[in-house]
Order: sequence, then C-alpha cells, then structure tokens
Amino acid sequence: DWQGHPWMTPAMIWLSIVVLALAIVVSWAELFEKIAFVHIGSIPLLDATIGFFFFVWLIGALRLAIIRASNKYTLRGSNLEIQHGLLGKSIFTISAAGFSDLQVLKSITGRILNMGTIIVETDSHRDLRLINVRDPIRVGDMIRQVMTVPTVRVAPPSEQPTQSPPPPPPPPPYTNE
Repeated sequence: DWQGHPWMTPAMIWLSIVVLALAIVVSWAELFEKIAFVHIGSIPLLDATIGFFFFVWLIGALRLAIIRASNKYTLRGSNLEIQHGLLGKSIFTISAAGFSDLQVLKSITGRILNMGTIIVETDSHRDLRLINVRDPIRVGDMIRQVMTVPTVRVAPPSEQPTQSPPPPPPPPPYTNE
C-alpha cells in the first residue's frame, strides 16, 4: 500500500528563489535610479514593490497548496485510486482489469530532484496523471506490480458446482492410413 500527494516542496523553493531574485533586481534598479522613495499615494515605491512581490509569492504558494490538497493517490493491493478536487471530489478507481499501460515522465529538473509525472492509461483509453510524484520510478514499479498481478476469484462453497462435469469423450482410435 502506498499513499501520496503531489510533491510541491521543489516548486515552492523555486517560486521563492525566482520571486526573491526579481524583487532584489527591481528594488536595486529603483534604488539605483533614485526613485525608490518616490511616493505612490502615501506608500514609497520601494515598499510597494516589496509588497507586490510578496503578493505574487503568496498567490503562487496558495496555488501550490491547492494543487497538493486537491490531489491524492492511493495504491492498494488490487487497485489504484486517484482523487481530485477540493470542495467537490472526483474519485477514479482503476483495477488490474482496467489497466492498459504506464508511462513515467521526468524532465531535467525532475531527474535532478527525483520527481516526475506518472501516466496510467486505462483500457478505455483514458489517461490518468499522477503529477509531481516523488521517486516516480519506484512508485511506477509498485503500480505496475499491483496492476499486472492477475486477480483470481474463488467462489464460496454455496456457488461451487455440486456435481462434477461429465468426463470428456474418449479420443477416436488411431489408424495408420
């Protein structure tokens, strides 16, 4: 059994680095041009710039948190369950009988950070995506192992036949003609 959510830590770190770098460059340019303390209304431009970049970071972080909270993946002994949605939930369960193919995608940064996307194709030609999975090769192998094991159902005694079927007819005699 395995449970997971999209791994958002690398995206959060990357968002923080990019927003901080842009805020530093723009603030430095404002200080260099000596316009940092020009007021926009009652707020100095430098404060407005820092507030703007904090707002951009906050929106990005909120977006990443929503993606993580709205996706959940559960691998059990006989099926894979994918849940999407925050307020309204959409749950898709795929059993071994409905499994067709599995693909693991890793970008360059995904290879560096050991994360990627797993695409599970069903017999109905529907592609289900597990995004930002940490260690996607291992998780993909676990999914493949669960989905390729044949399921055998043993009927309870009440459903088993009471009489054995008649024996097959004997083969015809062998003739050398």
